[in-house]
Amino acid sequence: MPSRRAVAVSLAFGLSHAAVLLAVAGHLGYAVGPSNYSLVGVGWRYGGLVVVSALPAYLAVRYGLLAPAVALVLTTGYVLGMELTPPGPTFRDVAELEGLAEPTGITVVEDGLYVVRYMTNASVWTVGFLFLGVVEYVVRRAWRPLPSVSDAAPRPSLPAPRRRAAAVAAAGGLLHAAVMVWFAARLGVTLTGGIGWVLYPFGAVGMWLLAAVPLYLLVRHLLVAPATLLSVFVLVDASAEFTASVEDPHALYFGGWFLYLGVLLAVAGAEYGLRRLDVAHRIASRLRR
Repeated sequence: MPSRRAVAVSLAFGLSHAAVLLAVAGHLGYAVGPSNYSLVGVGWRYGGLVVVSALPAYLAVRYGLLAPAVALVLTTGYVLGMELTPPGPTFRDVAELEGLAEPTGITVVEDGLYVVRYMTNASVWTVGFLFLGVVEYVVRRAWRPLPSVSDAAPRPSLPAPRRRAAAVAAAGGLLHAAVMVWFAARLGVTLTGGIGWVLYPFGAVGMWLLAAVPLYLLVRHLLVAPATLLSVFVLVDASAEFTASVEDPHALYFGGWFLYLGVLLAVAGAEYGLRRLDVAHRIASRLRR
């Protein structure tokens, strides 16, 4: 599909996606109208709902990449399913939960707010969908048994040259770091003991490394498992915010990024080792002939 038409189709899909979710949220009694947010807040939330769906739609329509679209359908289906099926959202005053005699005026929503959380954290979901698209693109370009990507897709050489791989990794790392630092700040992730100022620089560097390393291994060495697992990490981290919890999974992801990086490197080593064993087996088989 031509680029302009693909943009128009994906934008229309994104607007429809946002309209449906906002209509459901309004029907359930959530305060999601424009008057409830600042101008920046409206742009961030409403625009996020458009972009989070328009990007996978564009990748599917323009380049034939299906993984982001499938992930979007599953996520949106889960959000709508949880909102529209029993027990449904329940609005309760904190006094009812705490056993207080007088109402506090502070309302807690149980079994709800899925649309609101999805809308607020749309940037995190977008990064996860984008990384899935990059993985699918490399896999379908590099592995011949799989259907090739659309002719409209860029055709850089794979494995990519070192400089190009470094540029892709650096850009992906910056995007991941920016969104995850914002996510941590929005959730109020901090450290006790008077050293909270160390967390965000430390976490920002880690968020860059956590994305840059597997993306470099993907486009330079065609190691698929680390980047795939990174995409799963991002999507699981975002989905954890659908349900309120005393423990915040993103605090571990942001502050303990080195643990996740260790897992990614271990997975990369395992994939590399398995490939080398396969190559050695093929060479031995040819020599026997």
